[in-house]
Amino acid sequence: AGPLAVAVVAEALGLDGVDAATVRSWYGAFVDAVSAITAGGAAPAAADEAYRLLTAAVEEAITASRPGSLLAEAARDEARLTTPEVVANSAILMFGGIDTTEGMIANAALHLLGHPDQLRLVRDEPALLPAAIEESLRLEPSASVVDRYAVRDTALGGADVRAGDLVRVSIAGANRDPAVFPDPDRFDVRRHNAAEHLAFAHGPHFCFGAHLARLETRAALTALLDRLPGLRLDPDRPARPHGLVFRKPPRLDVRWDR
Repeated sequence: AGPLAVAVVAEALGLDGVDAATVRSWYGAFVDAVSAITAGGAAPAAADEAYRLLTAAVEEAITASRPGSLLAEAARDEARLTTPEVVANSAILMFGGIDTTEGMIANAALHLLGHPDQLRLVRDEPALLPAAIEESLRLEPSASVVDRYAVRDTALGGADVRAGDLVRVSIAGANRDPAVFPDPDRFDVRRHNAAEHLAFAHGPHFCFGAHLARLETRAALTALLDRLPGLRLDPDRPARPHGLVFRKPPRLDVRWDR
């Protein structure tokens, strides 16, 4: 799942001479930096070096201005993005398109393989796969918690919220609201309103990569189910999602028939 998500982001960035492995190494350095800063420490030197290399690659792409270049288009006069802004958005694209998509694929595979009856439905009726992906997103969004800050005094769920207060929103909790999703803890590929989940957020914050992430997940699961007959979870190595914000199984061990 991870290599596919990285390869797609690398292709989207379109940086000459920069392969998926390099993008993955830069992203890893940025994640380490965010973790260190969140813990009250300083960003590792590797993150500074990764950002320097990303900046150089983005500047080269903008200068070359090749047809179809996403970065060159973003830096054109009508887009009004400065080079530092294009670099920053390139880094954000890594955060938005790697861990979340990797988790989306892994969680969907875990849900299907962990519910053989639902997997049989999808195998018998492949047109159900998109619905199965939506149900997996509802049950276990790969980004399960988001933070927002109140811009004014208000009341939320009976609690007073002051301007500037941190509001931590559980997307996973909203997706299991029994008033919207009956029997919310059940994985049901035929759930008629599964796509009403908030895994991609809502309104102005809706994920602009949602359709791409769905396409990647559909392609990955189709390949797995088509190429690995008898695909099933390894009973000796159980898997479950971990993480507060980004949730996915650290690894997913499987078996299949030769």
